[in-house]
Amino acid sequence: MAGPGPRLFRGEWVTPAEARWGLIFVLPVMALFLALKIAPLLYGGYLSLTQYSLLQPPRFIGLANYERLFNDPRALDAFRVTLVYTVGTVVPATVLSLAIAVLLDTRLHGMAVFRTVFYMPQVASWVAIGVAWLYIMNPAFGPFNYLLSLLGVERQGLLSNSAQALPTLIGIGVWRQMGYSVVIFLAGLQGVPNHLREAAIMDGASWWRSFTQVTLPILTPTTMFVVVTAVIFNLQVFDQVVVLTGGGPGRSTTTAVLFSYNQAFRSFAMGYAAAVAVVLFVAIMGLSLLLLTLSGQLGGRRR
Repeated sequence: MAGPGPRLFRGEWVTPAEARWGLIFVLPVMALFLALKIAPLLYGGYLSLTQYSLLQPPRFIGLANYERLFNDPRALDAFRVTLVYTVGTVVPATVLSLAIAVLLDTRLHGMAVFRTVFYMPQVASWVAIGVAWLYIMNPAFGPFNYLLSLLGVERQGLLSNSAQALPTLIGIGVWRQMGYSVVIFLAGLQGVPNHLREAAIMDGASWWRSFTQVTLPILTPTTMFVVVTAVIFNLQVFDQVVVLTGGGPGRSTTTAVLFSYNQAFRSFAMGYAAAVAVVLFVAIMGLSLLLLTLSGQLGGRRR
């Protein structure tokens, strides 16, 4: 008479031996994650409580760096620029990406080419993209200002004008982000059941009503994923600003990450730079959790 079989876990799909081997294979990855992610994060939190300039060992000063940060108009202005850039990039990029994804969600011949073209900016280096945009926007010989001159418009120093630099960066950021967002929205649209759209049309619903009442609610998780990832990415914008404006003119495009970098590697105020990074990390974490909570509430209402 056969003895009892191996005890299974979680819906009877894994044995204890398989669980042990799974843990063995996961441990190296977890150790690498702890070494490269968690440890620097904790060390950065410790440095934010010290006075450290690379020329002397860290000296514990408590919350003095945070007190300095919240009373430093330069730091507050950097966070304001970061917030304006993030909102100005995420909102239009999400709307435009969804519209383009809907247009590309067809079975026409050659549509794969258009999808590839929209995604190409996402795989290019920001340094290369920045150099290209510097040439395009050059007020003396750039193609953009040449087109303006043909229209009788005075040439514009878009990246050297304090009133135009940030909106220009936002426009370039929208262009860059759309490639990634379009691909994600296209994947979400593939999961919308055709029979629901057809049923809505058979009931007399217009295309717009079918989109807003059927397609858009189903795309809520996809939309929130795009928004959350875009917010996380844009709150940490750095390379684009460094290449195109360097944070200028003045401080009109100095973001929080660039401000932290300048404090660390130009002023050698490592402890203060770490405090800026910690505040930015907390802000990103808080906004992400808020958006995920809203996503859960919207999903619950839809169901």
